[in-house]
Amino acid sequence: MNNEKCSSLDKEPIASYRTYKKRWLVLCVVAVLNLSGGMVWITFTPVAYKAVAFYETDLGTINWLALLFNVCGIVFGVVATYELERFGLRPALYLSAGLTFVGAALRIASVAEDLNSTEKLVVLFAGQALVAVGQPFSMYAPAKTAAVWFPEDERAIANTIGAVANPIGVVLAGLISPLFVDYNSGDFYVLNLLITMACPAALGALMTLLIVTSGEPSIPPSAGGKKTPEYFGHGLKKLFKNKNYIILLLTVGAGIGLYGTFATLLEQLLCPFGYTDTMAGICSAVLTGFGVVGAAIVGVYCDRTKQFSSSIKFCYIAVTIGTIVFSCVFHINIGYLILIVVGGCGLFSFGIYPIGVELAVECTYPVGVATSSGLIMISGQLQSIILVLVLQLIGRPMSAEEVIKYDSQCHQSQNAESATTTAEYSTSSVANLLTTGADGGGDVTYDLSLSIYVCTAYMGLMALTLLLFFRPKYLRMEAERSNDLNSDSSESMKNFLAT
Repeated sequence: MNNEKCSSLDKEPIASYRTYKKRWLVLCVVAVLNLSGGMVWITFTPVAYKAVAFYETDLGTINWLALLFNVCGIVFGVVATYELERFGLRPALYLSAGLTFVGAALRIASVAEDLNSTEKLVVLFAGQALVAVGQPFSMYAPAKTAAVWFPEDERAIANTIGAVANPIGVVLAGLISPLFVDYNSGDFYVLNLLITMACPAALGALMTLLIVTSGEPSIPPSAGGKKTPEYFGHGLKKLFKNKNYIILLLTVGAGIGLYGTFATLLEQLLCPFGYTDTMAGICSAVLTGFGVVGAAIVGVYCDRTKQFSSSIKFCYIAVTIGTIVFSCVFHINIGYLILIVVGGCGLFSFGIYPIGVELAVECTYPVGVATSSGLIMISGQLQSIILVLVLQLIGRPMSAEEVIKYDSQCHQSQNAESATTTAEYSTSSVANLLTTGADGGGDVTYDLSLSIYVCTAYMGLMALTLLLFFRPKYLRMEAERSNDLNSDSSESMKNFLAT
């Protein structure tokens, strides 16, 4: 009888999990692809007024270079989510790498001297669109990568690393783009800028080819990584019936949207009040640098304590307070002290997305991780589009007297007459504004004070929603513990019967 029982137990699958060193290389590929996409996304945002002059267009058109990523993220986000769930990481990363590289290379052609201004914009937007289409396939991949490659005690930090790579790309663009403006001569070296921004895309494509030979390990790292997710359509229905997930969809999406809005409009917020493009780029770097440090701290803390809910609520409160302080002082030129305010605002801002995604996976398990995380990203991109368009719309044209009073740097040394690969500027812009006035067809500078107040109020509303109504259950961790207990019980029984 004992022999029969032993034989029966031998046929039962005993959980066997393993971690591979290659997991860090796969995560590195995801990070580089997201970083390169972030650099392409915000290439012209730190030098928006300079790009207006070179491409002989308007500020709204330049802003659409960034908004295009949000639009494509919404349109192709569902496709990327389905692809990740149905076919896995490998084809998704190959698509992202290929489109990002080709699009970044195509943008370089937009500076060709034999193209007129309209043709240059068409080529630029075509390249930008290709990168934007490819981005969801890597942007939605961190949660999937963490789930299938990493054990339970590393998932939060892995998700954080993959997620913050995109903002790091944004900060690099903020630091690098102003370097291609010579403020002494007035030259804007657009060709060199676009080549520089294409280099990380080329690196990402090469790394993808060499490293991503499989979408998942042959042996999963945990029970959660082994679990087969539900059918895509059924998963969607479950998500929209889950109250906690709906709250995360709104609030975490708002955090993503507000970051995208700040990344798009930061230069336009600061330059009217005496801050240079370079200073705006430094502010973006400090915002992201402190955000990455804070996200790493929160990610490690959550991996060790599993206090996801309290952590995201703390992050939201901290960011809301920081945004309030920023809204009170950004219109006062306080020099480098603004970096303290921006750093404090960013310290815990980046922890919201990766921890929010982990919470979404926990409270919706066994719905696929790409589905739950992808919809949150789509929500963030949709909110970012709405916010940028609304905040840009409610911006107030400044009078000539205000431009002089606040020492506006928006049109400093700008002259849009050059049609070569550099844009030359002169100090005639202020005189032009004085002559024509804010509404007279000259170089218009916009005061976005009301816009930042609206952002602050929106952030506060989302924080209250999260604090008052979010009460999650950690379904994935409960399932993993149950699986481990059952496995231990089966192993103990087998050993007992064998003796």
